[in-house]
Amino acid sequence: MLAVLVLLIVFIISQGTGMEVLADQRVDEVSISLEELQNDIDINRLRHHVYVLASQEMKGRDVGSNEAERAISYIENKFKSYGLQPWFGEDYKQPITTGAGANVVALLPGFDPKLRHELVLVTAHHDHLGIREGLIYPGADDNISSVALMLETARILAKHSRVVKRSILFISFDAEEKPEGGTDKMGSGFFVNQLSNDNRQRIVLMIGMDLMAGEVIPALPGALFIMGAEKSLHLSRLIQSRTPIDGLNPVPLGLAMIEAVPYCPWCQHSVSDYDSFRQADIPFVFLSTGRSQYYHTPADTPSSLHYKKIERNAAYLLGLTLGAANDLEWINDYDHHAQDQSTDIASVASVLDAVLKQPPEGIRWDTFKSLHKAQDTVTEFSEKTDPLSWFEYRRLQSISLQMQCAVAKPSWRICPWF
Repeated sequence: MLAVLVLLIVFIISQGTGMEVLADQRVDEVSISLEELQNDIDINRLRHHVYVLASQEMKGRDVGSNEAERAISYIENKFKSYGLQPWFGEDYKQPITTGAGANVVALLPGFDPKLRHELVLVTAHHDHLGIREGLIYPGADDNISSVALMLETARILAKHSRVVKRSILFISFDAEEKPEGGTDKMGSGFFVNQLSNDNRQRIVLMIGMDLMAGEVIPALPGALFIMGAEKSLHLSRLIQSRTPIDGLNPVPLGLAMIEAVPYCPWCQHSVSDYDSFRQADIPFVFLSTGRSQYYHTPADTPSSLHYKKIERNAAYLLGLTLGAANDLEWINDYDHHAQDQSTDIASVASVLDAVLKQPPEGIRWDTFKSLHKAQDTVTEFSEKTDPLSWFEYRRLQSISLQMQCAVAKPSWRICPWF
């Protein structure tokens, strides 16, 4: 009897010790720092995703093609291997019944009982232009660079899921390139239109990415343009509170600076999937390194990307995603028409100065001269104490368009006329 009692006591003590060890493990898991998570970023994994999905064998991942289906399967299998849950019952895929292709969606449940019903979305599109006139358009930067970032973020957060309070949806959209924006033939448009009212109201923030591996402005290395935060003070605070990353240069910029349309002052042209969420009044932040000279050309290959920049962008995305999942206040001040003129002026001035310090190779003299003249205008705007008038803000938009044209298409004659 005594022996049995001794064994029972030993068992209870051992169980208690095990519980203490488990508790310690939980504390360690919850208290893991952002820096430790960022140290888990694997540049070789990022590179592998790009070289697989943007290989010549993938033939540009045209919507509905066999190669696009292979890309979808690759992303789906990665989500499964990370232990993420399918969003559509038992399925990760959402066929786009209004058009072609399929979205791939996976869920990482949040750990906080009070916040886990809320959703943060991390998104990128995986389709590209396919084959045109016998040439393959690999679409490495557009947009497998972003898919790679999404996959690496999903892997790391799934591995350390107890640090995530809100639930996170990782979404790879199809059909971004070809359909007209604002239609449900786009993967993002279809996804939003198929959301139930309950799920739509659960979304705290959509983080969208497009073109995330270019160094388009040599004199402004590490530039990462962050757009959409001007629509909410809560979003602005989220962006401003990010921990600095060596070699990364976040550039906040209003969407108006990239959506302006030449010769049509009252028009705007959305440039990626974020617009589907904007039309549904869902807050978003859009990340991009900008259009390089390889944009929408056969030269957008895996070897043309800047992988150290992708690694730094992965660190930023990881921090932004965690900030949105854990710290962001519920956004109740969202205004699609809001502008931050002082930030736009400062950012345009910074980019313009960098473009003029190290002009793109092959830039036309008249374009260069026009940008110098524009620099004087931006300086005048920065010295104003009153808000810019409608016409002055339109002029700032035009200068932004000239810069984009000069960087992506330096030999175009039309750049100075934007």
